[in-house]
Amino acid sequence: MKIFDIQNNTLNVVEITTVKLQSNEAITVLSLSNNPAREATSLELRAKGVKSPHQSIYRLKQKGAIIKSTRETFTDKFGNNHKGIARYKLTGWKQ
Repeated sequence: MKIFDIQNNTLNVVEITTVKLQSNEAITVLSLSNNPAREATSLELRAKGVKSPHQSIYRLKQKGAIIKSTRETFTDKFGNNHKGIARYKLTGWKQ
């Protein structure tokens, strides 16, 4: 579906795409979308109930999500370092 809007002699066209998501995918998209940086680590996603963040990210990419990932070292509240923790950033959707 496309939505057209004209304001100040400018035409804005917004295309709406519907994508069916599984529950883990929906939690992942909400987690990435509901913060200003649009990013979350795999540990944060697991804490919100996503059982396999990597698999959810993979499936979302297959459905058109543009998600960048980086690896970082995370120090937990006990002072333990965890290397290679994924940080995912949702940058948009393919049209």
